[in-house]
Amino acid sequence: MADPQRPAQTIGNVLIGVTIMLLGVMIVLDRAGVITRFHYSAFWGILLIAIGLVKLSYRSETGQRQGGWWVFFGVWMLLNETRAWRFHDSWPLLLVAIGINVMWKELVQRTRAHERVE
Repeated sequence: MADPQRPAQTIGNVLIGVTIMLLGVMIVLDRAGVITRFHYSAFWGILLIAIGLVKLSYRSETGQRQGGWWVFFGVWMLLNETRAWRFHDSWPLLLVAIGINVMWKELVQRTRAHERVE
């Protein structure tokens, strides 16, 4: 029997679960020696990006979208793993992202306040 208080299962949650499960299987196969020279550390960035994109695809009860930070850190990890842009060179991007986040929240609050007045 379905619980009316609990939201319906979304395809996004299923995809996240399948991704985590497949990552676990690959790690087990690597540890068992079935897969050799498997570098799964790069997949953590992809996993974070996937979680972020799923979270961004749905709105919360307040109408906001969440998941941008997941995508940001996933991309940042992938850039580090591929040695395209190492953490010690790219850490100022974190300051830029924090600044964008603060500015975005302020703009959203002003827009909502303006919509309530009208």
